[in-house]
Amino acid sequence: MQQPQTIYSYGNDKRQKYLGNMLAEYGFTVIDVQDAKDRPVNKSNMQLEQCGDIGNDIEILLLPVAVPKETLADIIPFIHKGTYIIGGVLPDYLTDICNSENAMYLDYMKIPEIAIKNAVATAEGAICEAIKAGNINIQSSRCLVIGYGRCGTVIASKLSCLKADVSILTIESADIARAAANGYTIATGDFGVYDFIFNTAPALTITPARINTMKGSCIIIDIASKPGGTDFGYCRSRGITAKHCLGLPAAYSPKTSAKIIFDEIIKYI
Repeated sequence: MQQPQTIYSYGNDKRQKYLGNMLAEYGFTVIDVQDAKDRPVNKSNMQLEQCGDIGNDIEILLLPVAVPKETLADIIPFIHKGTYIIGGVLPDYLTDICNSENAMYLDYMKIPEIAIKNAVATAEGAICEAIKAGNINIQSSRCLVIGYGRCGTVIASKLSCLKADVSILTIESADIARAAANGYTIATGDFGVYDFIFNTAPALTITPARINTMKGSCIIIDIASKPGGTDFGYCRSRGITAKHCLGLPAAYSPKTSAKIIFDEIIKYI
């Protein structure tokens, strides 16, 4: 395939901007798409039935992580076999449309190297959120990490480096064994002793029953994908601070996060 020269970049968070700059330095022409008039030339003013055969031209659409619904609504009617969509956490219905239209796509958050490196930025951001929300040091605090997968493992490690007392709650037997082997206490269910709780599990784990056992000063940082694993409404009714923190790499380390994405997606373009 001949290397395409133009990339249309949707989204304006800092990570997306850095990624666009890196691709421009590599030699691509990067166009920031802010509204319909910025769409690729051979898509504008075309009816859906005209999009089926445009020759061999390839349009690269660079989407942000967790693509906004408004952006999806804007691009979906114009997807055709010359479209190459690159983004993170692409919804199933978008990839289904790409398959039906013979369009190409790459969900870069499914690339293992990106997911693993991204966990570091996510963990650092989660701890920063906890420090900002709390009124005590992480050092010597009692911290619970729910889930011991990619992100949970890194969060626990970094909390330990800050001299926190870290416990792990997970239902996976292999993760329990791994957490215990790494020296962490395996939590039983008493949430009343923790100063900070970090949830990474994409299921409702911080339930009203568990919230009732927490002290009022407990800080909950939930990084699980929507809707999160916390009953946020019940936390509010109890006066407990619970923050649903998504997109932490873009907020706290956009340049590093962009470089992680760039290093991998350049292999696919």
